[in-house]
Amino acid sequence: MNKDSLFNDIQILPRGLYLQIGFVVKTLDPTIIRSNEPEEVLTYPYQSLGNRFIIPWRKFKGKLRRLVMEQQRSYDISPNCSLKENLCMACPSCFLFGGTGETYQVNVSYNLLSRILGETLISLQEVKDVFTYTANAVDEKDYTTGQALMTTVAVPPETEFLGIVTIKDPTPEIAAIIVDNLKRVKRIGASNREWGRCETTILGYNLSDREYVSVYELVQKNQKNEISKVFEKVESLKLPTDIKECFNNISTRIQQILLELKPKPKK
Repeated sequence: MNKDSLFNDIQILPRGLYLQIGFVVKTLDPTIIRSNEPEEVLTYPYQSLGNRFIIPWRKFKGKLRRLVMEQQRSYDISPNCSLKENLCMACPSCFLFGGTGETYQVNVSYNLLSRILGETLISLQEVKDVFTYTANAVDEKDYTTGQALMTTVAVPPETEFLGIVTIKDPTPEIAAIIVDNLKRVKRIGASNREWGRCETTILGYNLSDREYVSVYELVQKNQKNEISKVFEKVESLKLPTDIKECFNNISTRIQQILLELKPKPKK
């Protein structure tokens, strides 16, 4: 195996190969990305980039993990595994995103370190305006609104966020699952039953013995077409297209690994 190709097997110990997948999330709707207050939206005043909208990796990772879990349940793989306190610690999702065994209901004697790394998503455009919406309840008898119920502050439509997901020790099956579920991110943020429609575009990949690029560095390039030049086309990886088979192959290998981890009886 060289640094120009993915691993063809899954092993317990890290082997120093990193697959970075660049992508852009474009909001199609007002999108609520907040910290703790209902009337604020997450921004950060970077010294070099100016004031930008941001999506913390933890928020995006939660969305991505739930999509992966949803997909594996559709294939009847660990259908009862769920966040937060009911992780099975033995399925593809747990293997990819990690977990602490002794804190969950299964109470296993091992932890799983996440193989999916990430960083803050940063808007390609500086903050100019925010979207503000005031909700009112209308009385059915006299059609008066009375006092406003709440004001929602959101990221405006057509805002583009740059993101990078990094897979440690990638195999074609792991990469195929992550790429497929990145494309499935169609809503993001709070109250996304009503808000947060978006589209996700894969820019490409980098494969290296280290995390080669960062969102911060790429946003400094300022032009989306310049950012795209940093990545190779994902199609050149020739990833498998049967996602169900990818899950099944990973699940089989995980069971083998767990057997290897079991303490052997003393003679």
